[in-house]
Amino acid sequence: MIPKGLTSKHFKQAAAEINRLGVPAERNSVHYDLVIEGKRYPPKYIVSLAAKSATGKEYPAADFNAVEAKNYFLNNGYEVIDRRVEAEGSVVDEDDESAFPEGRESYKIHHHFERDGEIPRQAKAKRLDEVGKLECDVCGMDFHRVYGKLGHGFIEAHHTVPVSELAGIGKKTKVSDLALVCSNCHRMLHRGSSLLTIEELTQLVHDK
Repeated sequence: MIPKGLTSKHFKQAAAEINRLGVPAERNSVHYDLVIEGKRYPPKYIVSLAAKSATGKEYPAADFNAVEAKNYFLNNGYEVIDRRVEAEGSVVDEDDESAFPEGRESYKIHHHFERDGEIPRQAKAKRLDEVGKLECDVCGMDFHRVYGKLGHGFIEAHHTVPVSELAGIGKKTKVSDLALVCSNCHRMLHRGSSLLTIEELTQLVHDK
């Protein structure tokens, strides 16, 4: 339950304290960001610090949850960003056919299974939400870091199960079946008569 009597003044004081001292690792938000004067803050930590401003005692995080904090601020006219939704909106689809050089028929099989249920988009959004960036699982390349705004949200999804095994009845792609890789590494993974594994290509890159 959110403490009563908290005002915008208390929330601004809480934000100011965070601006000065930062956010302890254990108080970082998992999914939600509260926007105060154009900056993002962990909603639960803002509540705890606002209570300290109002009463002199920080409100324990265990006494309420993130959804309660989110709903409290939304109901009071504040902007709360769900980073999971934001991440999904930031994800850019790659040109799958150009990234899959084995041939058109293999591409069709690959495309059918990878695109079932938008699993690649989910995998990218999940990674972006969890770590805030999309780095290649092989070489660490980050399109956003290299190309700026143009590269934000872009990376390619590589199916770690060989295409020959995808045609079986009942095969369903899971997020865990996909690796996220840059365009160069994606082509190298598919180069030759047999697929390299992520681990094998990573070893080749690090051995150079």
